[in-house]
Amino acid sequence: MSKPRDSVTDSACHVLKGAIVKILNTPLTVSVECNNKCKGRINVEYDSADKPSDDVIKSIQDEANRIIKENLEFKVFSCDRKEAEEKYKSQLVNNTFIYDKFPVPESVTTLTLVELQDWNINCCPAAHLKTTGEIGSIKIVGINHRPAKKELEFRFDIGPALTEQTTPAAAKGKKAAAPAAAPVIETNSLTLKDTNVQYLTQKIVDLVLSTKGTKEMIQESTIPQIEQLLTTLKNTSYANGFTCSK
Repeated sequence: MSKPRDSVTDSACHVLKGAIVKILNTPLTVSVECNNKCKGRINVEYDSADKPSDDVIKSIQDEANRIIKENLEFKVFSCDRKEAEEKYKSQLVNNTFIYDKFPVPESVTTLTLVELQDWNINCCPAAHLKTTGEIGSIKIVGINHRPAKKELEFRFDIGPALTEQTTPAAAKGKKAAAPAAAPVIETNSLTLKDTNVQYLTQKIVDLVLSTKGTKEMIQESTIPQIEQLLTTLKNTSYANGFTCSK
């Protein structure tokens, strides 16, 4: 049984695919891997015998992150299969049709489509983010050129959020929501298990990852709570006559 797709890396695949098409004009995806929220893979059909240069790969990465900064909306909608095929055969999105090399059974009469305006369109039933800005950033960490198979694989990592994201078009005119505050840690209820280093490390990681905003906002919101957590850890340990466990 295959693992479910992660909404972050699946959304990132749509963004990266658009960048690959724009730079290399390779509109057919052979396969993707997006089960891990921190990294993914996309493999496209690629006819050239020459491996793309480092400058070309950087251009693809830059284009993907530009779209993330623009904070485009992921438009997810259902459409009659015949209507979708007729419409998008004559209205390709960034030279891309709704199908890749993934077979869609003939029994499927209603398609779930995901569209990024002027960037990517794809038949994809997985869960997606609301906007590209929620991805954070994309870093291409490696490629695998298979000229015999006419394939080019991109491996990428999901990085921290980029600054200066644009308000989505659908939300223009509305007041931007304030950054989400970091969840408050109830330090008064700490018990002996809270002196376990691995347990506390995970609490701190969860705290940081759940806080939205710029680097400065995250630091301002989380550092006082982390300091309070560690102070309580020290006091709890001393009061019970032992040091932190590993």
